[in-house]
Amino acid sequence: MSRALDFLLQARPQAMGAYFTFVKDNGSRLDPKTRALISVITKVAVETELGLVQYTRKALEVGASPDEILDALMMAFPALGLSRIVWAVDVLIAHGVEGFAEGEAGDEVPVAAETAPPARGESLDVCALDQLPERQTVKRNSGRYPLLLWREGGTVRAYKAYCSHQGMELMASGIKGAQVTCAQHGWQFILPEGRCSRGEKWGLTELPVSLRAGRVIVQWQD
Repeated sequence: MSRALDFLLQARPQAMGAYFTFVKDNGSRLDPKTRALISVITKVAVETELGLVQYTRKALEVGASPDEILDALMMAFPALGLSRIVWAVDVLIAHGVEGFAEGEAGDEVPVAAETAPPARGESLDVCALDQLPERQTVKRNSGRYPLLLWREGGTVRAYKAYCSHQGMELMASGIKGAQVTCAQHGWQFILPEGRCSRGEKWGLTELPVSLRAGRVIVQWQD
């Protein structure tokens, strides 16, 4: 499917561009959390595993709680049916998505910790500096926030691990050396600059990094 879309974008750029503009405009009047929850439902409807995981994490990032995600799925019960909802929960458990890992159901978690994304400039303690290999792209998750990291000596660069095309999460399975490939449509990014093979304007979003007592601290920015 991703190869087909990529082909159509190149073969019929005007028509496909109009389609994606149509889709984007239809969500422009909704808040980010509502858009993300609707996207989760659509991925369950067509049973797209990677898309479900990525959009569920996106929903968590923009402020949805695991309970709200479950509510959205259960409200869509007449359209989805029990089998698809069970499939979705199985997928989220298998991928260890926050709030759906085994043993987490029913845990009491403070609402602020569960629903609020980090404020602009909030520090994320990612890992120890010596845990990062030299000159190699590495995927790390700090809580629900996926990052791509690159280390050269005592210098670390960090990027949001989201494709600049349609916002899909970049997965560790797509990393090969300095390069990471988006599983959705094959877009490629090269570190340490975070540049995209499709052009300079499509580069990854870089985040500020500092070192404290040998720890890599990334400043997440909305």
